[in-house]
Amino acid sequence: MYVDIITIVTAGFAAAGVALILNRLSRRRLPRWIIPAFAGAGMIAMSLTNEYRWYPRTLTLLPEGFEVISTVDYAAPFSPWTYLVPYVNRFAAVDVAGAQRNANAPGMLLTNVVFFQRWQPMQLRTALFDCVQGRTALLEDNAVFREDGTVQVSRWDQTGPDDPATTLVCAGAI
Repeated sequence: MYVDIITIVTAGFAAAGVALILNRLSRRRLPRWIIPAFAGAGMIAMSLTNEYRWYPRTLTLLPEGFEVISTVDYAAPFSPWTYLVPYVNRFAAVDVAGAQRNANAPGMLLTNVVFFQRWQPMQLRTALFDCVQGRTALLEDNAVFREDGTVQVSRWDQTGPDDPATTLVCAGAI
């Protein structure tokens, strides 16, 4: 967040500098309001650039083996341009390469799911995928791992075999 603020303020100063140069080149014939107008326009442009580039920039930081399973487009009334060109402000990725399997329960895979949201800290959760029954569970502290390879969890989500995360993680598991 601090980096965004610094880049926005810097863009404002840079745009104001461009306006000063243009004013000098025109022998001070431009109106006096041109410098703050350029500064404001530069700050707005940089703010929009930061918002629209967050998702592609964050994707480059994902470790090898992580695949994006869902994205959420952002649109709001106080930003009407987002209805024309929405941007991604949240997404989830699953660690496909790091999926672990128990020999006693070959249809169950354990892996990490990472949730990203703009202006929020990243959340790393461990998930259990039941590839046979097409269900998923985000593991909590009360999960019980039994010796036969099964896991007792508080809630299973019936995601089905068509779920993007289940499809990615379970590919070749059954």
